Amino acid sequence: MRILNNIDSSHFNEIKNLVRDADELYIISPFLMESFDIFFDEIIAPSGVKRIVLVTTLRDNDPDILKKSNSLYSFLLNCFNRTIENRVLVDNKLHGKIYIANKEGNPLRGIITSANFTDRGLNHNHEWGVQIDETAPLKQIIADLTKVSSYTLTQDELTNIIVKIDNFAQYGLKATPKINLEINHLIDHKIIETKSDVRYFMKPVGFSDEPFDPTKTLSSEIEVMHFSKRRPTSVRVGDVLICYGVGTTKLLGYFEVISEPYIWDINSRWPWEVKAKNLFPKYSQSWTSIENTISSIQASFDDKLPVSYVGGRTLGAFQFGSDKIRLSDEFAQHVINIIKGSV
Repeated sequence: MRILNNIDSSHFNEIKNLVRDADELYIISPFLMESFDIFFDEIIAPSGVKRIVLVTTLRDNDPDILKKSNSLYSFLLNCFNRTIENRVLVDNKLHGKIYIANKEGNPLRGIITSANFTDRGLNHNHEWGVQIDETAPLKQIIADLTKVSSYTLTQDELTNIIVKIDNFAQYGLKATPKINLEINHLIDHKIIETKSDVRYFMKPVGFSDEPFDPTKTLSSEIEVMHFSKRRPTSVRVGDVLICYGVGTTKLLGYFEVISEPYIWDINSRWPWEVKAKNLFPKYSQSWTSIENTISSIQASFDDKLPVSYVGGRTLGAFQFGSDKIRLSDEFAQHVINIIKGSV
């Protein structure tokens, strides 16, 4: 048995080690990351995993199901694109978080932990767990799950679930109001944490078959940013979008989101959009003459640090059609500093 945490390492990296020599992975978690792109790109693609069993919750009237639509869609799409067999099961009393790697039907190793399969759970929250290398208890866990989980959801059932959630959320949802109640100033001896509520995303502008025009510039004031068929629930007012042009892969600038996501054209290839304020117009007006590309900004960053919020080391998920990747704060500040220092 080995103790795991997100302090000395991260659960993201531990799962990467977990699937070593495995051909099947069990993901058992009540909460899920909205996008599985980086997980598949950096953990599944280099491994020998050919089958994934996903056990999660889908509780009626639970606000979490609004996020599950994107999670399930991303999971199924990545499985399809990478020819990964999959099963999705529901256990609405699930609270445990367990990850088990199998080889030819027999467990190799597993993790029992407090960490949900979310960006924060795998990389940022203070989570602890244990790795178990004994086959018998892991087999028992899988057997127990079979008893309490639903049968494998069919493709039709999954499609109907995703469509119903999408229809409910199609025209936007009001953000949950935040309360204004601070108590930590009452604690004399505490660890001071630098805390920012801003999320940073890298976002492509343009399409593979319609690259961003090298002669074009983005607005120096308010720009409309488009997203794909999935509602970008993780993007909020106040977040920052760092944009690059598809084709040249050059940085176009960075923008503050000033509106909630809304549908501008349901029939469009990228129907969702937000309005965003250009935070450094001078750069956006001269981006074509500046050699800041996706490759160069990664090459100039500390390779010991993750570039994505979930703990990924590359932006390779863009090659599989991602419309955004949430960045680590360190990498985002690195890129913003490059933009600011370029003009």
